[in-house]
Amino acid sequence: MALILVGCDAPEEIMPTSPPGTVLPRTAPDSNDPAQAQGESAVIAPKASGESAKASSYTLALPTAKGVTKTTKYGVKYETLKEGTGDELKPGRVALFHYVGTLENGTIFESTRQRGEPYKVAIGTGQLIKGWEAGLPGMRVGEIRKLWVPAKMAYGEIEKPQIPSNSNLIFEVELLQILN
Repeated sequence: MALILVGCDAPEEIMPTSPPGTVLPRTAPDSNDPAQAQGESAVIAPKASGESAKASSYTLALPTAKGVTKTTKYGVKYETLKEGTGDELKPGRVALFHYVGTLENGTIFESTRQRGEPYKVAIGTGQLIKGWEAGLPGMRVGEIRKLWVPAKMAYGEIEKPQIPSNSNLIFEVELLQILN
């Protein structure tokens, strides 16, 4: 007689789900669910289409013509600096980006280009700053987009290293690849 154990394999890699500088709230494990790890919570599995109910509620910020600025219903302004020709980014997808984040005075607070390493993130998870969640879906692979994120859609009153509280943020984001 053989014993077969069924379970989850170890992940091939750990994938960040929030931009650098984001503080994720952590909670103690639920005493009613001792198997629950710190910071995890039970979720309903995505629908068969691959998009969760939350992800499908997002409005895509479709590319603009060069030099044209649009504003999402959440107040995030965006402009396509370079057209992309690849697949369209939708919530629930994992993608690779290069980005440079600046304050309104031009001070760079974060840059994947300077680090030389793209940023891998899942879109539509609710763990990114709201300005990214509103301004990135709808991009196409190869597109470079500029986002003007009001403080209320960024970190609001929370002060971050190199980011004063109530700061409007500007990002230049390039969608390199959609991974799923």
